[in-house]
Amino acid sequence: MSTNVEQIKERLNIVDVISSYLKIEKAGINYKARCPFHNEKTPSFFISPQRQSFYCFGCGEKGDIFSFVEKFENVDFKEAMKILAERAGIELKGFRKEENKDEKEELLKVMEVATKFYEEALVENKNALQYLKNRGLLPDSISKWRIGFAKEGWRNLYDFLTEKGFSQKTMLEAGLLKKTEGKMGSEDERYYDTFRNRIMFPIFDNNGKVIAFSGRAMREDEKNPKYLNSPETKLFYKSETLYGFHIAKNYIRKNDYTVLVEGQMDLLMSHQVGTLNTVASSGTALTELHLKKLQKLSNRIIIAYDSDEAGESAARRAAELALSLGMEVKTTFLPKNEDPDSIIRKNPSEWKEILKNSEYFLDALLSKALQKYKDRALTKEITNNILPLVSLIKNEIEKSHFIKKIALKMRVTEDTILKQLEKIKTDTARVNSNEENQNQKDQKEELLFEIERYGLKIDVEQENAEILKRDEIKELKKKHQEIAITLDDKDITQEDRKNLENDLKNIEKRLKEINN
Repeated sequence: MSTNVEQIKERLNIVDVISSYLKIEKAGINYKARCPFHNEKTPSFFISPQRQSFYCFGCGEKGDIFSFVEKFENVDFKEAMKILAERAGIELKGFRKEENKDEKEELLKVMEVATKFYEEALVENKNALQYLKNRGLLPDSISKWRIGFAKEGWRNLYDFLTEKGFSQKTMLEAGLLKKTEGKMGSEDERYYDTFRNRIMFPIFDNNGKVIAFSGRAMREDEKNPKYLNSPETKLFYKSETLYGFHIAKNYIRKNDYTVLVEGQMDLLMSHQVGTLNTVASSGTALTELHLKKLQKLSNRIIIAYDSDEAGESAARRAAELALSLGMEVKTTFLPKNEDPDSIIRKNPSEWKEILKNSEYFLDALLSKALQKYKDRALTKEITNNILPLVSLIKNEIEKSHFIKKIALKMRVTEDTILKQLEKIKTDTARVNSNEENQNQKDQKEELLFEIERYGLKIDVEQENAEILKRDEIKELKKKHQEIAITLDDKDITQEDRKNLENDLKNIEKRLKEINN
C-alpha cells in the first residue's frame, strides 16, 4: 500500500506545482525561473521533470514538491503535505486523530465557526447590508470575502461557541473574547465578545483560512474606534499578514507586480473591478517581513496609498523599506483627498488609468520638488528628502540613472551628487551611534537625579555598569530575534545560514556570560 507522500507525488507533477507559484520557461528538457529564495535578475532556478526535483545554482536550494512548498509557504512538512494533498484530491490517512489534538487546528476551527456565525448575522441585518451596498460592494464580493456582522450585545458569540463545545481558553487564545479583571459577577459573566455592533472583515492566512478579524464600527464615537482588529495570536502575526494575500499571490506572480493599498475597502473594490494583484496593509504599519513576502513573488510594487498627508507619509516609509530591499518601487497620483475606494466607486476605469500611469517613486518625488521649489529651496529638498532614498537603491545601474538625472536637473556634476551620497552614508552611521550614546547618557543622568532627590547612597559607577549591562542584554536579544526571523524566513543562501547560526551561538554564549 502506497504512503500519503507517494500518492501525492504520483498525482502531482513538480512543473505544474511550481508553475502555480512562479513564472517558468522551457530550458531544453528542463524548466527555469528566477529563484524565489534569493534575489536575482537572471534565472538560475532549474526544475527537472525527469527527476521531479528543483535546484538553484545561485543559492543552492534544492528538493522536491514538498520541500518547495515548505520553503515558499514558510510552513512545516505536515502543513505542506496538507496543501498538496488538497490539491491532489487525496484524503490524508492517519492525520484526523492528530488534528483533533492539535492546538493550532482547534484555533482555526473556532475561527471558521465564528466566521459562519458572523456571515449568518449579516444576512439578518438590513442596516449593515445597506452600508456595504452604499460603499459599492456587490453581493458576490461580500460572499467571496466572507464579510459578516457582530451583533450588539456582550455575549452573543460567546454563548454560541460555548454551545458548540469550545472552551473559554480556546476562544480567548483566538482573540474572540476578552475577560474583565476583578471578582465582580460569576466566572461566565467576566467573559465578553471582543467584537460588538461591527461589520466583520475576516483576515486570511496564505491558504485562505480565517486567522483574525477587522471590525468596522456601525456607530462611531470616542469610546468606539472606527476599526478594531484582533489581537496577535498563535495564528495571527500583524508584522507578516497582508489582507488579501491568499487570493492576490497568484496574480502578483502572473502580472509580476503588486498593488499595495491601505484599507480593506480599497482592496475589496480593487479586486471587484479586476485588479486581483492587490494587497492591503490594512491599518498596520508595513514591515520588512510584509515586503519580503511580496518580493518572493515579484520584485516590483506600486504603492497606492491615500492622497492625504498621512497617506503620503506612510507611502514614503513603505518606499524606503522597499528600496532598501532592492525592490522596484512605483507610486500612483490620486486626486486630492481621494483614495482607491472612492475613485473606483465613481469611475472604475479611472483606477486602471491611474495604475497604468504610475511613476517610479523617486521620479515622482523629483518632479514634485521641481514644481514646488526653486534655487536653494530646491537644493535643500533634494538633499534632505530625495538623496537619502537614492542612497538606499541596491542596483548600481538604477542608482547611476538617478544620480545623472538629479545632477542634470540641479546643474551640478555627478561627482557632487556622489560626494553628498557618501556624506549621507557617514551621517546615518554617526546618527545611529549618537542615538545609542545619548540613550546611555540619559539613563545615567536619570540615575544621578534619583540619587540627589532621595539622598540615596549608591555606587554610581556600579549602577552605570548595570545600565550598560542591561543595554547590552537588550541589544543582544534584539539581534537574536532578528537572526531567528531571518533563519525562519529561509530566503538566504546556505553560506549565509551557516554564518547566521554561528552568530546566534555567539549571542547565546555572550548572554550566558553576562547573566552568570
